[in-house]
Amino acid sequence: MLYRSGLIFVIAALLAAVGPSLAGAAGGPGSSGAEFLTIGVGARPAGLAEAYSGLADDIHALAYNPAGLAFLQRRELGLDHDSYTPGVNHEWVGYAHPTVWGTFAGSANLLFIAPFESYDSLDTPSGKTSAADAAYSFAFATTVTETLALGLTAKHIRSRLHETTARTFAGDAGFLWRPLPLLRLGGGVLNAGPGLRYITTTVDLPTTLRGGASWTPLDPRDFRNTFTLAADVEKRRDEGARVGGGLEVCYDNTLALRAGGRAIPGSGTGLTLGMGIYLFRDETKGYEIDFDYAFTASGDFASSHRAGLVLKFGTPITSAARAAVLRKSEVYYKDAARPKRRREPKASAPAPSPAPRRPRANAEPSLSPDVLWVVP
Repeated sequence: MLYRSGLIFVIAALLAAVGPSLAGAAGGPGSSGAEFLTIGVGARPAGLAEAYSGLADDIHALAYNPAGLAFLQRRELGLDHDSYTPGVNHEWVGYAHPTVWGTFAGSANLLFIAPFESYDSLDTPSGKTSAADAAYSFAFATTVTETLALGLTAKHIRSRLHETTARTFAGDAGFLWRPLPLLRLGGGVLNAGPGLRYITTTVDLPTTLRGGASWTPLDPRDFRNTFTLAADVEKRRDEGARVGGGLEVCYDNTLALRAGGRAIPGSGTGLTLGMGIYLFRDETKGYEIDFDYAFTASGDFASSHRAGLVLKFGTPITSAARAAVLRKSEVYYKDAARPKRRREPKASAPAPSPAPRRPRANAEPSLSPDVLWVVP
């Protein structure tokens, strides 16, 4: 379909434009602006050391790989809180709405910083100041085939420091491929866009390339005890590549335990631990509630605690329904591409003979063959 071709073109263009700029980035760590965009979203991804671009199977795909939204079957609402560092709180809310044509989603990513002491150009205390950052996103993802999905996200970014506010926009693009039912491969580009301008200074966004894979050996539809392995590699504009991996073990389709680790450039190794509790995870239920918690050690910088809630509800949109729509669309466009042949008009059938007319009373005899006549 036309919009699928458009998604492929936009993703290819973003990768072509962003790849060389990342490879040639000269800035050191921390040289990018809007660094809050690099803070991981969600307690479940955090427990897996953010190795999520190749998994992306819930609402948090919106933050790691928007293509994963295409495979969601029910509406999802996600709420996350992160006590990032003392005085800094990170909040995230997202909603996804699947349809037979694709999944529409939106989110708000908010960072609040408690008032802190500020200094003027002479290093003299000048009172308290505050800062806050926000990014509002809208995404769309759809399946190109039954096993391949593409996704795009548009973002409006705002950063405020005291009385100075900078605004810009950015975009994400990703793909997710399921070559086997239990194997996923995915990746894409995040936060691609012009920089943030503060008065006379412009700083680049933390544009990032991600790629990863996940494997679930036991199909959750057939087994109540399963586990998932996930691995990711990430390259940001202002630092070297980081590699991470995680393990999730699910017991009785109710309790999940997670652990992971990642190599952070310049900060050593970060370890993560997490757990999840699933309520009403049953196909006969009209909703499901997931509670998640994670502890992350961000190298030598700091540790944080994350808590999240995911609510899944509504009538499932099955893969078969999407595939049927996809097949119908392909047939329609294939037919539309064929040259139209002029149809010859059908030969008209001979007009039926009119019914004989009955003469009026006292009518004169007539010799016309199509008129019955009688002698009064």
